[in-house]
Amino acid sequence: MTNWNPQVKDYLQQKDFGQVVTFYESLVENYPEEVSNYWYLGLAYLLAQKEQECQSTWLTVFFEADELNQDKCQQELVNILEKEANYLADNKELYLSYSIREKIKEIEPNNLNNLLDLALLKFNLNILKIDDIKDINLNNLLDENSVEIDDEKLLNFMDNILLIPCDECLDFADIANNYFQGNKEITDLFLSKAEVMGQERKYYFYASQLVEICIKNQPNNLEIIKQGIYYYSSNYNYEKSKILAQRFYDYSNTLAEKSLALRQLISNAITVGDWQKAFNIIPEYRSILMDLVEEQPHIEKAYIRTCLSMLTQPLLYFDDQARGKRLIINGVGALFQKLTQDHYSCPVHFPSPNTNNLSRKLKIGYIGHTMRSHSVGLLSRWLMRHHDKEKFTTYAYFICHQVEDDITKQYFRDVVDYAYNSNNVINDLVTQIEKDEIDILVDLDSFTHNMTSMIMALKPAPIQVSWLGMDTNGIPAIDYFIADPYVLPDNAQEYYQEKIWRLPHSYVAVDGFEVDTTPLKREDLDIPESAIIYFNTQNALKRYPATIHSQMKIIKAVPNSYLVIKGDGNQEILKQLFTTIAEQEGVDRTRLRFLERSPSEEIHRANLQIADVVLDTYPYNGATTTLETLWMEIPLVTRVGEQFAARNSYTFMMNAGITEGIAWSDEEYIEWGIKLGTDENLRKEVSWKLRQSKKTSPLWNGKQFTKEMEKAYQQMWEIYVNQHTKIESS
Repeated sequence: MTNWNPQVKDYLQQKDFGQVVTFYESLVENYPEEVSNYWYLGLAYLLAQKEQECQSTWLTVFFEADELNQDKCQQELVNILEKEANYLADNKELYLSYSIREKIKEIEPNNLNNLLDLALLKFNLNILKIDDIKDINLNNLLDENSVEIDDEKLLNFMDNILLIPCDECLDFADIANNYFQGNKEITDLFLSKAEVMGQERKYYFYASQLVEICIKNQPNNLEIIKQGIYYYSSNYNYEKSKILAQRFYDYSNTLAEKSLALRQLISNAITVGDWQKAFNIIPEYRSILMDLVEEQPHIEKAYIRTCLSMLTQPLLYFDDQARGKRLIINGVGALFQKLTQDHYSCPVHFPSPNTNNLSRKLKIGYIGHTMRSHSVGLLSRWLMRHHDKEKFTTYAYFICHQVEDDITKQYFRDVVDYAYNSNNVINDLVTQIEKDEIDILVDLDSFTHNMTSMIMALKPAPIQVSWLGMDTNGIPAIDYFIADPYVLPDNAQEYYQEKIWRLPHSYVAVDGFEVDTTPLKREDLDIPESAIIYFNTQNALKRYPATIHSQMKIIKAVPNSYLVIKGDGNQEILKQLFTTIAEQEGVDRTRLRFLERSPSEEIHRANLQIADVVLDTYPYNGATTTLETLWMEIPLVTRVGEQFAARNSYTFMMNAGITEGIAWSDEEYIEWGIKLGTDENLRKEVSWKLRQSKKTSPLWNGKQFTKEMEKAYQQMWEIYVNQHTKIESS
């Protein structure tokens, strides 16, 4: 508190400002020569919300002071107000502190320290406006301000306002960065805010701009460049992402660094439809990955080490040479696990299994960031719902600030026995899984989240299983990979390090999908009622040019046919890719139609009904999209390959009792496309079979599938117990 007269301290504590005013009015009257009494009387008026009286009291002093003393009087008053404002703010009297700082602003409009405190008070009072930030003309004030700047105050202000995603905050940050000359403290602040705004709150553009400021400070810092790549890619700004990825490559010195850069360059290229660039990069990418597997280097840098689990993902989108890919994937997975285990100190001690009760209630944990309205969430939800609570206790571990929605609530959080939100601290989550004594931990992410992979690599459960996450990423700590009789070739165990556990029917089943009642109509796309509509819906990474060429050959061969293309990503890039290949195949571009992303999953499924035939992708098939197509009773043409990703549609069709449309070569793919497009009776027969399959197929029986998974869990546990018993007895 400022130097108030001791006699008013109680009044101030009780906020009886009227009594304070009365006391100081008496002092001014009795001791008019004491200037400080006027300052405190005016301050008392201000606290009592009598602004006019406050103003006139202070002006009395300034009018009577000569020019030489006016500056001294002003500084005296500002010092008193500053102390009182600080005292009130420290005691959570934010509005009173704010009122005082407004007065300081009137007296010293260019006092940067006060402007920062004032804006921060507004922020905490939830009354800060964007213009308030803009009004702090930081650039001019830093040049002209005669008051010594409080650097800590400036950093504290930015610590708060950088959580407001606006251009004004970015401008402020850029100027402050120049003022601090890009020192470590300011760079660390910007990077921490970028992580919050980008990874947690999904303001990717804003996060990328904060990172760009940091890159100005450290243009060769690969860790910072990598963050920029992530935020630009997440914001679909692939041109900027490509530029940073190339810079990352140019400044890379190690195999791991170069492989990460090439991975990003490939992903950018195929996302924007520049497959030729990707084809040019792939040989070097494969070569570096093979060298990495052979050398198994020690990697200390966390931003490199922690990303290795996703390093080989682009391999899935290119050729279908499963054996060769798996050797690389397994080798990188082994390196990732070794580095993760070397870095973390989380010794897990599994309790000895109870060999006297093999049928005891098992604890099953599901871990991932996709337990929501996401392909994995939509497919795994039925298993959660149908679990036998008498025989299994279920746990859900939500990774990395998972976005939660209705699917999360209805099928995961409200259905499993225990659910945990991750705090992004690996040790804490591993400890929680150990504390829960999970018997079987099921990874739902695989290639799609490195934090999940890190936890699996640390082996927090005695049995670990990979299910649904694209394919396995080769981590040796994962014991089993859930498959079925069709989704992997008979000899696949020869090149998988995980034990392949084949369920008797399909590796996934659903009870169905929600569908909107207002489907897309042909007239909406200017397509005649008599036309044949082929449909393709996939994300950019699956748009392999050779398959698009096959699709164009089908369109060309079937008179009065159209291809409707829907998918994520940039629509202009999507159109350019398909129209270019159409022209190469002699197909008029007017026979192509493009759909943007549907407002909801339910509308997306309803819109599938416009199709006569759906054309699948290769070498990476549809999975959820295939199930949705079959559920909507639409014929599908798929090309079967060797890798897991090239056999999803095959297993689903076989389980639905459909062989029409299954192709084993590009030529068969084209033949089936033409046949289904020109034979209406065949299309009707396939649709009828799909309709009937809903009554009998294991593909549409979530309860039966759950029993099969539960039986697999029990058998896995029995194997583990028996192996453990043999080890103890030997």
